[in-house]
Amino acid sequence: MLYQYDVPITKKEAEEKLKERFRENAHVTDVRVVDILIMKGQMELDEVMEHWMGNMHVMKFFKDTQPEKPSDFLSKFYQGVE
Repeated sequence: MLYQYDVPITKKEAEEKLKERFRENAHVTDVRVVDILIMKGQMELDEVMEHWMGNMHVMKFFKDTQPEKPSDFLSKFYQGVE
């Protein structure tokens, strides 16, 4: 599935992000909340599988794992950003 999107993410990184998303909700014990989280996850998976999400939508899941872009002039200059 990952190969169908033009994203700079490896299969290993995608698997780790999926595990991380599960661990974020490991503390939830209320059955109703668990059901809602399962439904939300299923909807997101369906959107990705049916290509209703674009590349940028898929990349939002990896936003915290991507290095921040430089904001000041010197950092941009050193990295060759215009």
